[in-house]
Amino acid sequence: MGKSQRLPVAFPPLVREIIKQQVGELGTSESEVVKNMVLIYLTERGLLRMGGTRKKKQEGENG
Repeated sequence: MGKSQRLPVAFPPLVREIIKQQVGELGTSESEVVKNMVLIYLTERGLLRMGGTRKKKQEGENG
């Protein structure tokens, strides 16, 4: 995936509680849960694909 970068984020209390409840289900820490939630969202939206990204696929269709 390349070099990773840390991004500071803030969540309202209700969202923090949901994240805390998912520790153990989606990851071993709150930060891992947030990372996995973002990856799941991007994958479901079709922005991440196994073996490439949407942009690469579109370039192949247009070229």
